[in-house]
Order: sequence, then structure tokens, then C-alpha cells
Amino acid sequence: MQNDPLIGLICDHTSPVLAGDILRAGYRILRVSPEHLAPDSLQPVDAWVVDCENSNAIAEATLWLEPRLVALSNRPNPSDIKAYRGWCDRIIGTLDRWTADIRHADAARTQSEPGRFADVEAVWVLSGSTGAFGAVKQFLRRFSHVPRIAFVYAQHIDPRQEGSLTLIGAANQDIRCSLALGRHWLNPGQLLITPASSQLRFGRQGEVYSTRDPWPTPETPSIDKLLLSLSGIKPDGAIVLSGAGRDGCEGLAALAEMGTRIWVQDPETCEAPSMPRSALQARLASVVDTPEGLARRLLTMYPRPA
Repeated sequence: MQNDPLIGLICDHTSPVLAGDILRAGYRILRVSPEHLAPDSLQPVDAWVVDCENSNAIAEATLWLEPRLVALSNRPNPSDIKAYRGWCDRIIGTLDRWTADIRHADAARTQSEPGRFADVEAVWVLSGSTGAFGAVKQFLRRFSHVPRIAFVYAQHIDPRQEGSLTLIGAANQDIRCSLALGRHWLNPGQLLITPASSQLRFGRQGEVYSTRDPWPTPETPSIDKLLLSLSGIKPDGAIVLSGAGRDGCEGLAALAEMGTRIWVQDPETCEAPSMPRSALQARLASVVDTPEGLARRLLTMYPRPA
């Protein structure tokens, strides 16, 4: 995404692992070879990372780089998988801390235009964990037209990987997918992805704000807490997709009491069936179907406008 922080990666091309980790964590990359470093020829970036055999030596030779340089220690030999993976994880963690303000500011700046909540016919929540990514793609592919539904999607994921969830949008390019960092709105034909790095607040007029508060549970985002936070706008429906554990049952029960429809993916079609089964065991679900079948049912409920 164009607003994701741009990371300058000074690399000697001996290992592509860190570059892949940075991309999967939701960043853009500008690759630069150590021998091509020149103050007047470099594109502005949000942070610099050194991935070379002698990272400290490169760091000392490039103190003029702006704005910041990540060099935690000399890079371990990539053949030492455990040490090298730990080094990569520390790099990503440092980048996440340094660029948190950039992500929030950019998201707030680009998403602050007035929303179209008045045009939203319904709000539906999608949730899951293991296997849900594929299930959502199957669900979105089935839409022959884009209903005037605002979707909110929550999936358990490592906060460092949350940006990768926007790849779901490739399943149906007519449905806009956005990671809800900063200020957003519930708009028709949009899938708003719940960040794993920060909680969300929902206004009664369709405003969505990410906060600086982390989720209070080991698995992020907390689906229960997200569903409870949506009670103010009373979503029309919630769909439980493939996932492990029972996260979401408390929130689903609260929404069901307000009249929200609860649908679940058929556990027999799930990679991890315990989330849908938990909703079924609690007698909360009124519809059980495949991801494609659930999409067809929604299209029947919300036909193409005349």
C-alpha cells in the first residue's frame, strides 16, 4: 500500500529472508547495495535497515543517513537459523515501534474524509483465525455484485503481519479492503480489517478509530472485545469462519440478544472448526453453510439495487 512506511534496506544480497519479513510485516522496501550509498542519490525513507555480513561496520560508515538507522548488532550467519531468525524478529519489532506514529498519522490523514454511512444498508462482521484467510477469499469471490454492506473483519494474527491481511482484497477488487489504522468510516462495499496492534472504537455515525491501546488478550485482535465494542451500532450480522478456540462466543451472545444474526461456516469445511462449533454449541447460530453458500445467502438478502 502506498501509505505503508518505506524502509531503506542496505543489503549485500546474501540472504533474502529479512527483506521478505519486512514486506510481510506491511512495509515497502527500497533496496540499496552498500557500494551504491551516496547522500545525493537516495530516496527519502522512514527508516534504514542494514542486512550485511558486517552490519556494525556499515552502520558506522553511514551515520549521515536520515531519519534513523536500525543496526542492533552484527548480523548472525544465516546458516545459524535460530540466531538469524531471532535477529530478524528483533529488527521487525524495532521497526514496528519506530513507525507506529507514522502509520497512525498517515492513516488518519488519508482516511479522514467524510464517510457514507448513510448509504450503508447493513453492517456485517466476519471473524476467525486459522484457515479464515482462505475462507474470506472464497466468500468474497462469490459476490456477483457488491452489496451495500460495510464489512468488519477480525482475524487472529501476529501484529507484525497484520498488513498482509489486505491481500484478501485480491479475491474481489470491487470490494475495498483497508487496514483500520487511524480514522476510518464504515462505507458500503468496504471490508475494514481490524488491526492486531491496536483496539478499535466505533461511533454511532459510522466512524472507526484505532486507539493506542493494545488488545488485552494473548491472541490479537480479541474478537470478543471487538464484537462488544460494536454493540453501539448494532451490526445486522456476524459470520464465524474457520478458527481455533472459543474467542468470540461472549461477544456473539451479546450481539444475538440485540437481534444480530449469527451465521457460521460449516465446521466440516473448516481448516480449524472449533470457533464455528463453539457458536453452534452455544445455540447462537441460525445459518450453517460453506463460505460460498454464506455469500450467496447475503446476495439474496441484499440484491443488486434496481
